[in-house]
Order: sequence, then C-alpha cells, then structure tokens
Amino acid sequence: MQAQPPSSTIETSPFQAHVDSLHSLPLDTTIQALHSLLPRLTTSISPTGTRLVSHPDHAGLAKLDDLGRLYLDAAGCCTREHAAFKTRLLHVSLDKIVEEVYIASEDQLEKGLKDGTVKIPPLGPDEDPGCACCRGDPDAVILSSFHWEEALYYLEDEYNVLWQGEESSGGKYGRGWTWLKASKEQVEREVAKTEAASKL
Repeated sequence: MQAQPPSSTIETSPFQAHVDSLHSLPLDTTIQALHSLLPRLTTSISPTGTRLVSHPDHAGLAKLDDLGRLYLDAAGCCTREHAAFKTRLLHVSLDKIVEEVYIASEDQLEKGLKDGTVKIPPLGPDEDPGCACCRGDPDAVILSSFHWEEALYYLEDEYNVLWQGEESSGGKYGRGWTWLKASKEQVEREVAKTEAASKL
C-alpha cells in the first residue's frame, strides 16, 4: 500500500474542495454530480485508516466518507424535497456502485490492518464509541446494505395520492410523520406515464 499524504494536504486538495462544494448545490445537480463521480473512483487508505478516493478528472485525494454522506443525505432530500421520479431513479442507480466502492475500500482497510501499514488511532474523548449505523456513519450504513432504494420514500400523503390502494414496500415512522416506500417498478411506471402524456 502506497503512503498517503497527511490529512492537511487532503483537506486542501482540489478534489476535496470539489467534493465540499457539492453540499451547496441543488438536489438534482448533486445527484448528477455523484452519478459522474462514483463509477470512476479509485480507493485507497491512509496510514491512520481514513478512506480516500481519487478520480481521473480531479487532482488530489478526497475523503470517501464525505461522498458517502452526501449520497446518503441526498436520499433523504428526495423525500423532503418531493424530488422528481427520474431524480429518484438516478439516485437508486448509484446504490450498487457506491456499495462496490465501499467494498473495495473495506478490502484495502482490512489488508492494511493485517499487514501493519494501517494503524487506527484510539477514539478521542469526544468521539462516540456506540453503534456506527445508529450514528449514520456512511461506511457502516452502506456496508450493512441499509442504503438500498432509500430515495424511493415518499411522505405518506404524497404516496397515497400517487398510488392509492397500492401497498407500499416499507415505511419509516416518527412522532407526527410517516414515510412510505414505493417500489422501483411503481416509480418507473409513473415515469412512463409522464413521458406518454408529454407526447400527446
């Protein structure tokens, strides 16, 4: 495993700056940017266990978990911002890709820990030692496959207007709110209906 630059260099790399800029973009543009970036990433691991990525169109390295968090946050925004059907399907198309990137990263991390080229420092006093999935850590969520088709959740009222009488594929519930999950087939059907209507 090649030695990686210190974290201060990563923070100022052009690629990391590009990744940081994606957080301020509109949802559609963010998902399109992820669609452009994720399939062409090359993974690596820093000596302290940070998951890093490079991309042929960008100089320097970026933190994989920053992209992973952006991807996960975008799924929730699809629900809260009432994203278009095609936007949701584009996000879903990234599910397998992002998992493959994290699997490659995990394989490298495990190899580095085994051969001694990676040493993860102990947790600091302010770091949470609890469940990584409960914290929403991107690596834990994605490697546990909890990310699949998260962009297909709709607010309950919205789901019922679109698919009245059709059983949902799942749900999320909280105090005063309910999200219902559409199937990919339901969303694809709505895209087809919209496109057919536009040709009339």
